[in-house]
Amino acid sequence: MRPKVSILVGSGFSIPEGLPSVGQLNQRLSKIDESEILIHTDQTAIFLNGQNDPNRWSRRDERIFLQEFLEFYNAEVLKKTEEFHYETFYDYYSGYLTNRENKETIEDFYKKFNDRHTKGAIIYRDCYNRISDFNRSFNQLLASQLHKKQYFEDVSTLNYPPYDPFIGFLKDLLKTNDVKFHTLNHDLFFDWIGKNHSDLWQHFTDGYQLEGSPFYGTVSYDFNSGTDNKVHKTYYVKLERYTDKFDKPLSLFKLHGSIYNTIVYTPQPDQQRIRLKDNYAISQFYMETPDPKTGEPKLEYLLDEVSPDFLSGTTNKTRFYTRDPYYKNLFKHFENNLSESELLVVIGYGFNDGGINEYLEKYFLSRGKHMVIIDPYKPKSHLIEKYSATYIPKGVTQVTYQEYMELIPAELNPVNK
Repeated sequence: MRPKVSILVGSGFSIPEGLPSVGQLNQRLSKIDESEILIHTDQTAIFLNGQNDPNRWSRRDERIFLQEFLEFYNAEVLKKTEEFHYETFYDYYSGYLTNRENKETIEDFYKKFNDRHTKGAIIYRDCYNRISDFNRSFNQLLASQLHKKQYFEDVSTLNYPPYDPFIGFLKDLLKTNDVKFHTLNHDLFFDWIGKNHSDLWQHFTDGYQLEGSPFYGTVSYDFNSGTDNKVHKTYYVKLERYTDKFDKPLSLFKLHGSIYNTIVYTPQPDQQRIRLKDNYAISQFYMETPDPKTGEPKLEYLLDEVSPDFLSGTTNKTRFYTRDPYYKNLFKHFENNLSESELLVVIGYGFNDGGINEYLEKYFLSRGKHMVIIDPYKPKSHLIEKYSATYIPKGVTQVTYQEYMELIPAELNPVNK
């Protein structure tokens, strides 16, 4: 059995890629004017970055509620000494959805909102459903900030500066070690690198599989037929589904979910929640099933959760670590990977997640094994002082290839093999 090395990354890993920091996300999401967003009839929400919205009256009430609920939270819930943090905010309102926490203040806002805007009209959305609508749209707007068009492009790359030293480090590690790559990020950066880099793709798995999948999505587009007329076409494309199969040397575990993951529900009576990869421009989801009368295959339409599947909230997300079957299983992998690894490299993680820290301590650090922390700003955590740890005051792209290789103990270093 090959030795194992675990890697854990947080938002600092993706910042050199141009993805926003937590501070930048807080700034963008703390104040959203209804005029700068669109909530489509299919319940998808986007920022209007120059696009035209031909029907501004559609879901206008949802857009105004989103704007004013954020204004209310900033003005009346946050203390003067506190700054907006999207995860703390998520804890505040998601607590109401799960067990009616903050019921008095949220329902008081809801009543005042209705008094301002309904003017005697029939109220067709109660407080719970208003907050559910808000949650769906807020998550989609958050996800839109973590995306780049290139992550949907099917292209390969031979190099990827300024991450080449880190990728070279992975390439050499994989010669003699299995690498368990854990990320707390929802973005698709390492997903894309793992699947498209010429030195990594053949080693890479993320637990999703295309082969044998009975799931499809529809993609529609218009193209010029060579005349002045445009032709509209709709195609079915096969989609990857989660199989929990991590059978290659470079395994990616997205512990907090992904903006790429979509949950669909298989047909009754044996309805199941299935996670799919929402490929580019998918509008509807289908499952290939045998016709009960003829036995011939048919495509059956599936209901889906419009919001992408990822965890948020400083305390809310930790509940999923042990309760939700999907995340519980992911964290079982995390536990096993830490227990079986001889080296842990932590990059761009601020040690602010109590649940993650508990796993690090219980299944790795308390067993006398060594942790390396790469971050330009030293995280404030007792784990760093209490246990064996090497701190490197640099970002992921500032560490040289030679410096990366020097982190590896002699018994794991492929140069010594």
